[in-house]
Amino acid sequence: MRIALVLFVIWCVVFGISAIADTGTTIDISRSIYSGRTLGMGGAHVGLSDDGDGLFTNPSGLARIEFPQIMGLSRKIMLDETSYALYSFAAPTNWGTFGVGYCGAQTGGSYPTMRDPGTNRVVINPSLEAINYENSVMLFTYARKLPWRNILLGGNLKVFNQSINGGGQFDRATAMNLDLSASYKPLNYLNLGANIQNVLGGKINWGNASEKLGGYTKIGAALNVLGQNTGEALIKHSQNVAACFDLDLPRDILGGTTLMHIGAEWSPFKVLSLRAGLNQETGGTGLTFGIGFINSAFRFDYAYAQRPGIAGDNPHYFSLSYIGDRTVKVSRKFKRAETGIKILSPKDRTITSLESIALRAEMKAQKIFSQTTTWTVPLIEVTSEVKEVSETVNLTNILRNGSPINQTGTIDSTAPLILGRNIINVSGSVTPESILLSGEVKVLRIPPFNDAPINYWAIEPIALSSVLGLIKGYPDGSFRPEKGITRAELTALIVRTGIIDPKKWDSALTEEKFTDVKGNAWFVRYVNLGAGLGLITGYPDKTFKPNKVLNRAEGLTILARFAKLIEKEGIAFPDLGPGFWANKYIQPAKEAGLLKYLEGKNFEPAKSFSRAEASEVLYRTAPIQKKVDQFWETGAITFESR
Repeated sequence: MRIALVLFVIWCVVFGISAIADTGTTIDISRSIYSGRTLGMGGAHVGLSDDGDGLFTNPSGLARIEFPQIMGLSRKIMLDETSYALYSFAAPTNWGTFGVGYCGAQTGGSYPTMRDPGTNRVVINPSLEAINYENSVMLFTYARKLPWRNILLGGNLKVFNQSINGGGQFDRATAMNLDLSASYKPLNYLNLGANIQNVLGGKINWGNASEKLGGYTKIGAALNVLGQNTGEALIKHSQNVAACFDLDLPRDILGGTTLMHIGAEWSPFKVLSLRAGLNQETGGTGLTFGIGFINSAFRFDYAYAQRPGIAGDNPHYFSLSYIGDRTVKVSRKFKRAETGIKILSPKDRTITSLESIALRAEMKAQKIFSQTTTWTVPLIEVTSEVKEVSETVNLTNILRNGSPINQTGTIDSTAPLILGRNIINVSGSVTPESILLSGEVKVLRIPPFNDAPINYWAIEPIALSSVLGLIKGYPDGSFRPEKGITRAELTALIVRTGIIDPKKWDSALTEEKFTDVKGNAWFVRYVNLGAGLGLITGYPDKTFKPNKVLNRAEGLTILARFAKLIEKEGIAFPDLGPGFWANKYIQPAKEAGLLKYLEGKNFEPAKSFSRAEASEVLYRTAPIQKKVDQFWETGAITFESR
């Protein structure tokens, strides 16, 4: 900030010295601007420069404007003989701010005078026609913000035109010159500005004479004393107050007069601004007062400013400005409601042996709206954006399986359970649209096994296998999960997963596929059907050994065949060596996710294959998972119960 401030001061000194090197003898009508807002603040505007008036007082400030700026003033003074006009237009672009301004005064109908020889009084000279005088300047403006240190630069290319007609003569004079200006913000609530007028010096040339162009070096500061935005005002407040101070340094060091302007603007409301100031001119110093009204993007300014340096000047000034504004209008139209119900407990597909379960749920909804946002800059553009937005609301009229719950937001309740599959449904209404939304979870209640509690590691496959009729417990209420499963038991387990043709079921009792599987043993049908389906094989001596307890490698091999896994060689566990006969079944089984319960462990192929393991591995196979999903969704049990 210090470096930028030093550069700003150097810029003012260098250009200021060049600007005051010449003595100006002709009137530059753009030296003092008489718009309503500026005069209401005592002429202090160089530091402020936040609207179209800045084109005349400090063009660099136009680099900050967001909208096009238009200002106009037209009035008559001196018994309506002299008219004065002031117009400006500035527009921001991607390449900086461009503007054009006009300032002119015309005097018409001024009759030449003469001394009456008889009375020595000044009287109208009837021999000469009335005199008309015009003095105007066109300003072409450019301003841009530098990409460093909050410095703005700007300037005016000025084209002068003066003419006199009447009194027996006609003459015209023209000239061009340049104003350079800069602005710098050392603090977010303080702005410094400088405008060096007619830096090229030079002359305005008449037919037989020339006059030097004068001007001022104008420097100023503006302080945001009060403001609504934190950091952009010295004191945060609901109202806005700005204080400004300007100095006009004359081009003529020896004979000129330094002029001072002090002003303040108070905006108690967005639509109203009250102003006061002290305006110093070569003809005198006076208090000024002003008021501004803003209606959308338009501002009407009035100032009362007596100017003793201009005889017959009317002290009332009026100007109309387009300052731009972006209004935002947001409208929303309801489209639909989406459920925001979250059942926190129990989780979906919970398995329990309890007669009831705690229910906790967030009963909310997402109301979806089509939101149209319209940005309007009066007279400039209208743009719109349409998008979907959502709003989270609490549901009302909460029901649990049709029974009312006098709660909203997050509800806590208890749901009774029957043996088997239960659906716990919660619902609520979106008001005022009266839309019903619901959510549900499914809970399986099973009669407990005395040796396989709910927290047992394989309770999920054991419970589902039991409910679906794949595997059964014992009459004493036990499941015996750690008991090794026999070849006959595992065969029966996988045969039950298929739909058995009744004719094959009956004929399987009399078939003799193995020498040790015959008679009325409970497993005869299962073993014969399993062999017929290619799920199991016997031994070379044509025996099956139905009561032999399977080891882990044997049991997994049978289930891998049932799952129709493609054989693949590999070392799936660290304790399995190359060439082990069951590797081609263990490797694809692990890749298919059938052996998650052994992650991080050894395989131990010779270990007994337990009833719990058999239930777990069979449960993870694709055919059984499909049946399990069907049960949870519909409650249907499609396995044969034999």
